[in-house]
Amino acid sequence: MLDLRQPDRATFADLGRTTIRLWEWGDPADPPVLLVHGGWDHGRMWDGLAPRIAVLERHVVAVDVRGHGDSGRLPEAGPSWPMFLLDLAQLCQRLGPPVTLVGHSFGGGLVLSLTSAFPELVDRVVNLDGLGPPPEMMQVQDHAASAAQWLTDADRIHREPPREYASVEEMAQKRKDINTRLPYDWCLHLASHGTKRGQNGGFTWKADPRMRLGSPGPFSDETLRAQYARTHRPVMALSGTEEDQWSFLQPEDRARRLAAFPDVEHHPVAGAGHYIHIEQPEETTSLLERFLHR
Repeated sequence: MLDLRQPDRATFADLGRTTIRLWEWGDPADPPVLLVHGGWDHGRMWDGLAPRIAVLERHVVAVDVRGHGDSGRLPEAGPSWPMFLLDLAQLCQRLGPPVTLVGHSFGGGLVLSLTSAFPELVDRVVNLDGLGPPPEMMQVQDHAASAAQWLTDADRIHREPPREYASVEEMAQKRKDINTRLPYDWCLHLASHGTKRGQNGGFTWKADPRMRLGSPGPFSDETLRAQYARTHRPVMALSGTEEDQWSFLQPEDRARRLAAFPDVEHHPVAGAGHYIHIEQPEETTSLLERFLHR
């Protein structure tokens, strides 16, 4: 079993439009660091890294993004990128800007967008394998067909109850099958904090099934690089050197996106795949500490 330091505080932030779960480590008087998880995850996936950052005299806050963990649910139309950004911007205002942002995967994309939109709220950004999908995955050949599928999926999710599992251990193994590089103990930790009892007595994932709807709308490599060019805060991007089914970006695509930032440093992390901070927490902490004191 994992021996992880529990959060010092578990709180909720009422944003009026929704309620967001926060997990906190360290002294609230210290400079704030906001940790933003990837899609379908939750704030407790930072339990290994957050205490290490708190030791650096930082107030560390891990968020359950809306539609994940214990935070409020998504609207009927599903996820909306501006909605997520507004939630995070309000959290930064409450923490006391400027805030250091650390994001993984989907959360890495959110913190970069937030920095581009609200630079006054941000001190610097750490991006963990979150520079966006490959260009070919953002191309839509038939927008009408895509919209029709979105409507069909929304109706199905509304009608069908969430799948229930017999045990948390079964769900941990399901997670292990999906994230093959993650140790089983970590899969069990994530499942233990990311599940709840279902209506029929089994267990369901806490993540809102509406996350499967995606966010229909224009999205391209060009618009992503244009956003990165407007990110006028220091950025540190980490990528794993090992093959991982959830690390899709080719080196040449990564290099082109990194070149768009006005101020960026990139570090390949040996012995890590997509979950860099879980697979190599000491190296991640070391790089982060140096970046904080640049």
